[in-house]
Amino acid sequence: MQSYRQDKPFNERIRELIRDTHTVNGPFSVIKRGKRFEVIRNPVTWRVSGELTATDGIGTKGMLHWIKDSMENAAVDAFAMVTNDLAEGGYLPFMLQDHIMMQKEDEGKILRLVNKLVSLCLSSRWPWPQDHTTVSPIAITGGETAIIGTLKGLEIGITATGYVIEGGRIDKAPRAGDVMIGIGSSGVHSNGLSFLTNNMNAKDGLAVEVLDELTKPTIVYLQAINELISELDSKGGATAYLRGMVHITGGGLSKLRELIGARRDIDINIGRRNELKPQWIFEYAHAALRMPSETMYKTFNNGIGYVIVVDPGVVDEALRILGRFHNADIIGEVTAGKGRVAIESRYDYTTVVYE
Repeated sequence: MQSYRQDKPFNERIRELIRDTHTVNGPFSVIKRGKRFEVIRNPVTWRVSGELTATDGIGTKGMLHWIKDSMENAAVDAFAMVTNDLAEGGYLPFMLQDHIMMQKEDEGKILRLVNKLVSLCLSSRWPWPQDHTTVSPIAITGGETAIIGTLKGLEIGITATGYVIEGGRIDKAPRAGDVMIGIGSSGVHSNGLSFLTNNMNAKDGLAVEVLDELTKPTIVYLQAINELISELDSKGGATAYLRGMVHITGGGLSKLRELIGARRDIDINIGRRNELKPQWIFEYAHAALRMPSETMYKTFNNGIGYVIVVDPGVVDEALRILGRFHNADIIGEVTAGKGRVAIESRYDYTTVVYE
């Protein structure tokens, strides 16, 4: 239920908006049950499918979106954070719910947020693997808004559920010799904002420029990842060529440690000679705020928003597919090692190591 307030006409307006994302008689159906919506899964489809649910929000960036009145970008941030996470394992989101929190009630802002979420869901539609004639958008199956007087700005939390066909999950299992491909970011995305907002202020003479930079929306990588998986599946199965994916969020590029886990037989090496350069906001943080490289790479994405580990035999094809959507380049390799992530800094001539 979208229970934004007790004003029934306004609630119904929201319900009408999200109904545009609903389908019936497909792999799943969304049926109105009073003020709420029931999701009915087709048992034939789900007999060979698995599900994964993820939740995320935009944190400090919500305050900046409120100041700039960039509601549409805020909706993209929230949508991207959770759908990009699901895509790591090859899961395609098929439904979501939102939780919008605001410092004060503003119906106009709420409508703009929901309108953008609806637009994002309607544009995220692909044929289901089991039935290539059925195309469904991501269904918004409910939501809630809370007005919190002590909150600064807004927060948008999204819980999304994705599916993957049996045998199609992408596990994190890199091998020595694999190639690391990075996909460019739009800037800070939605991580490291607390540090930057605490250290940048009007006296720097960058207030407006910084606000514009920090409210750029997170890139949605979902379509590119889905296309990569689909095309590699046609070559015999994406799971044979993709050895892991990481959405670079909290923890920055040190998050690549997730690809190694408890293993101590491989290293991940990220070089500085690639096309995915850090945006000026990162250069500013390093130089003016005196952040050392070790801190930069465990705080920010530094121009790389997503990392994919691929078999060396499909590198050119992967770059071609991803390049139709985003800037992508080879950023490193997997070698035999001791369980470390080593990154050649773009800010100086050091190499930072996380283990």
